[in-house]
Amino acid sequence: MPVERSLPNYYQSFSKELDVAKNRVRDIIGNAHWISDGTHKEAILQDVLKRFIPKKYVISSGFILSNDGETCSKQLDIIIYDQASPLLFNGPNFVIIPDQYVRAVIEVKTSLSVGSKLIDALENLYTVQSIMERASDSVYFGIFSFGFQDYRNIGPVNVAQRLFTKIKEFYRDKRVQYEGTDLQFLQTRTLTSLCMNGLLYGLHWNDTTQSSPEFGFYDTGEQSFNYFMSNLLSTLDSNTITLSKPLWFPQSKDSRLLLKEKIGF
Repeated sequence: MPVERSLPNYYQSFSKELDVAKNRVRDIIGNAHWISDGTHKEAILQDVLKRFIPKKYVISSGFILSNDGETCSKQLDIIIYDQASPLLFNGPNFVIIPDQYVRAVIEVKTSLSVGSKLIDALENLYTVQSIMERASDSVYFGIFSFGFQDYRNIGPVNVAQRLFTKIKEFYRDKRVQYEGTDLQFLQTRTLTSLCMNGLLYGLHWNDTTQSSPEFGFYDTGEQSFNYFMSNLLSTLDSNTITLSKPLWFPQSKDSRLLLKEKIGF
């Protein structure tokens, strides 16, 4: 009997693969060496991303420098940059790169909550955005988490609302220090997406075609990786992805919507 073709199942298999792989090192080391365990999570996500992104891009961790050399980011979990980029330093899975060549920055968390882990990730991305001064159409700024603390007991609706409230508070505090307009701030300083593997997906509709962007959280379940990957690829290679959109983008988000609100100021 022939196997039924299913693109959703194909993408779900990567979500399941990430979920299985995250536990392999933990099963060996237990509660010891948490730093190594976190680094392992970055490595397995990098490995999966490499199977999808165009060959003209490279994935690494490292630092981003402003083009004048005056400002440096904090260390970043995942940087995606043009393969033709000149590098100030190039080591094993570690680079120091001028900001103009960077196309995506992703912070990776083992398990997210509305506490310091979320704020740390937002802060790291904000530091880079302050250096790069680039519109969200051309650079992808994401957070990828392998889970959420006590997710099953809290429930998707409450988790989405708690995350959005914390994100909104973070950017309201940062807005006070920014000299441009509200819209310029939203398009150059805010998160592109937040993916909780196998659970939720959050997307900020903040590209330059939007005059009043909103942040949406969706109950995507095992399709979360598909949402994450399609939006990342859309930033990296928009024209190609648009031509074959049914292959990359999941079905309409509307039926999965948990909340959609403006960050606002």
